[in-house]
Amino acid sequence: MEIAQNYMGPGATKTMIRINENACVSGTIIVNREGFPETTTLDSLTAATYSTHMRNLSYHASNALKEIDVTDELVVLRLVSKKTEAAVAPDDEFHLIVVMRRQAK
Repeated sequence: MEIAQNYMGPGATKTMIRINENACVSGTIIVNREGFPETTTLDSLTAATYSTHMRNLSYHASNALKEIDVTDELVVLRLVSKKTEAAVAPDDEFHLIVVMRRQAK
């Protein structure tokens, strides 16, 4: 959590703890500029997999959005499947990824 605080400021640790307290949240990942998971509550293989794919998806989504409207900016990308849901909040310095379990309806 120290890295989270360094990247995101002093309130980041409390924010990550609060996010992880949600029963649906499987874990959170902070990905550095180079694409490596810096802080995670998931196992390293899962964190690396989500980091790689969600960064790529957010990059492509951001580029597509810029082609549609150059003044717009991607804030959050949300990917929903039958079993899981992942949200990535991209930034110049880091990406915050939250992985959640879908609730049965």
